[in-house]
Amino acid sequence: MSAATLARGVIVAAFGALALASGTSAWSQTRSACLERTSSGLQGSDFVAAAARQSPAVVSVTVAGTGNDWVANSDQRAPTQWGRGVERGFASGFIFRRDGYILTSAHAVTGAQAISIVTEDQRRFDAEVIGIDRRTDVALLRVAASDLPVVTVGRSSELCPGEWVAAMGAPFGFERSVTAGVVSANPRYVPGGSGVPLIQTDVVLNPGNSGGPLFDERGRVVGMNSMAYSPGGGYSGMSFSLPIDTAMHIADELRITGRVMRGHIGARIQPLTVELAPAFGLDTALGALVVRVDPDSPAEQAGLRSGDVVLAVDGAAAMPYADIQDRVAGARKGSLLTLKVWRHRTPLTMQVGVAEIPPDLAPRLAARALPQETRFGLELSERKGVLGISLLDPGLFVQSASGSAQRAGLRYGDMLIAVNDVQVAGLADFDAAIQSIKESDTVALLVMRGSTRSYVPILPRGPQRAPVARGAGDATARTP
Repeated sequence: MSAATLARGVIVAAFGALALASGTSAWSQTRSACLERTSSGLQGSDFVAAAARQSPAVVSVTVAGTGNDWVANSDQRAPTQWGRGVERGFASGFIFRRDGYILTSAHAVTGAQAISIVTEDQRRFDAEVIGIDRRTDVALLRVAASDLPVVTVGRSSELCPGEWVAAMGAPFGFERSVTAGVVSANPRYVPGGSGVPLIQTDVVLNPGNSGGPLFDERGRVVGMNSMAYSPGGGYSGMSFSLPIDTAMHIADELRITGRVMRGHIGARIQPLTVELAPAFGLDTALGALVVRVDPDSPAEQAGLRSGDVVLAVDGAAAMPYADIQDRVAGARKGSLLTLKVWRHRTPLTMQVGVAEIPPDLAPRLAARALPQETRFGLELSERKGVLGISLLDPGLFVQSASGSAQRAGLRYGDMLIAVNDVQVAGLADFDAAIQSIKESDTVALLVMRGSTRSYVPILPRGPQRAPVARGAGDATARTP
């Protein structure tokens, strides 16, 4: 791949949302045409119309700070790098309540200093974090808006392997991109994961897709896209989405209390598979296999051991792995659970106390006035040739970017050519061009990165304040 091709790829990743913004009216016209195809009898028209119906409620999420997106390697999640010195990432989300509540992925916004969302009609809002839940990878955002379009929510429990589904989001900043595939498995438990059941598909997901909706052919959202499984860093045909039933349950808890309450007994478990069941003298793949028992935990005190199979919780019949997890997580702190256990091919019954998973507090971003900036946070140098002689194609190189410029995606090595419609050849030109600009004005900087030019918006700063991450009750977002 040539250096020019690489350069073009980099600028798309950094400025993708801007480059695609100009296509808004065209997309609106296309969506209307797609909706009209519903009654045309064309093959696949239901899927086309489903994508068109969902798009108004799908948003692009831009994160400034330490938030990032990831691709999952075989046993770990490796964050995608967005460029040297640029702490800026893209994710997706969808509106599920008209009063401004949005779902996205927790990993994409954790540690963020500022979060903004852009709607289909190119309205931009600062978003506040109501709460996050790292175990399910759910973040609940809210924007100051009302009467917003919302998605149609379906039921992930009715989703079957082989059923067609599609993802919509902003991979690498390309807004409202649609990729389709089939459900590979539902539910699926990722090895080394958090134990949360996921929907496995062969839908292509890339960095920036996280938090976007997975919907079926009837246009109902059945999942929230979370990650791709990749042993070598490339697409391997395996992607995972959180079931919408789980996502909506978590969202309700975060909206009401700002946190998710979960019980635990201190036992690490995995599903008992068809392959493993005979080794423990069982005929069916029901129950949870105990991998480890934490020291001084309720499970250890009750006598639970590694190699035990928990067949049921507060019931006589053997239960699926997911049901056992749900029973324990839903139990209140201090209560007692009756476990039906299989040990050395012999049934046992034991009682175990329930503890509460310690809350995992989300960072609190106190509201603060944004500091005064010089040149939008840019450190610039004039482009010079040999022996300091100015070149025929002058411009200003970015030495470093902070504040507004960093949030806009500028970074070391970019070259500034113009401020709005005024060409700038040196620092004096740049300072003269911005002299009359107020903090409440939007400024467009013409930037060259590699061989590609693009206007980048520096958003108004004057009346704005940094968003506050808070819980519903005490202004602090907490997670278990």
